[in-house]
Amino acid sequence: MQKAFPIFAMELFCDGWLFLTHSDVTWDGSSHAVKRIRINADKSERLLSHAREHFTDVPSNIDLCQYVGATLEELEKHAEPVVPRDVVSSRLQLLFEGDLTPITLVQLMCVGDWISVRQGNEGEIRVTYDERLAQQISGFGLFMASFVESLCSQSKMLSDGSVATVFEARPATEPGICAFLETGDAVSAEPEPEEALDVEREPEPEPEPEPVSEAAPTPSAKEQEKLRIAREVKAARDKMEELDKARVALLNQLLVLRHKHEQLSDQSGWRAIVEMEEVGRQVKDLSSHVDQIDKQLSDARLAYAETRAASLQALKELGQ
Repeated sequence: MQKAFPIFAMELFCDGWLFLTHSDVTWDGSSHAVKRIRINADKSERLLSHAREHFTDVPSNIDLCQYVGATLEELEKHAEPVVPRDVVSSRLQLLFEGDLTPITLVQLMCVGDWISVRQGNEGEIRVTYDERLAQQISGFGLFMASFVESLCSQSKMLSDGSVATVFEARPATEPGICAFLETGDAVSAEPEPEEALDVEREPEPEPEPEPVSEAAPTPSAKEQEKLRIAREVKAARDKMEELDKARVALLNQLLVLRHKHEQLSDQSGWRAIVEMEEVGRQVKDLSSHVDQIDKQLSDARLAYAETRAASLQALKELGQ
């Protein structure tokens, strides 16, 4: 079956061939722009042959990324409406700054099974998404319809409107697919393990605890297991939050350095040139550090989601 390239480009992100990090995308206050597209190192040697199964004239991986970049540029330019950041739930942790635009949506395709856009065996376009994602974005249906329409407009074989589009919501009961959904006060598909286990979170130790006259009764084996599970979930969440704070701090430092570099570029003289080179080196080093934090944070979010799912399963077994 002949594929339409814009849809094939989305499949490359959904299937982990290509991906985007925060440093690959810029925000100008109204739209995003892609500076680079990254290739998964584990699949880089097979990427070109995979692309040539459908498009025999692709010269190289670099050219393929340029074609994909052009697709994203057109998608960002023509897809409407953009969803303002303030109407997107704060529980949805978006990697890029700014509003929810098509490029933001593509980044979500790179993470777990949030959303996928594919071309079916009959040529139809299939959009599959986690129903929790739709719950976090105001006007999700309108946004997705515009997204698909913009993709189709870039392909002659799809632009005549004769190809069907199928939207399919994935139930929120499937674990391990919501690594970027922060659990909090809002209603979620399942309760937090600490709450579901019906155990109190361990209180912060008092500086000078009052002496107790009687020894506390020893918890039962079942209660001890509940406490162990609650601690495990809390540790995974704390790790995720710690990395997220570190990332924000690094991004603030990077913003300051980039502003300084921009100011120095307008100056002349030997000292300004030397200082600009040093600031440029610091920006490069810090950007590399941010990329490392991004990878660690992505792993931590996934680990938290998996730990939470495993804990809920353990709860069900304890309740039997």
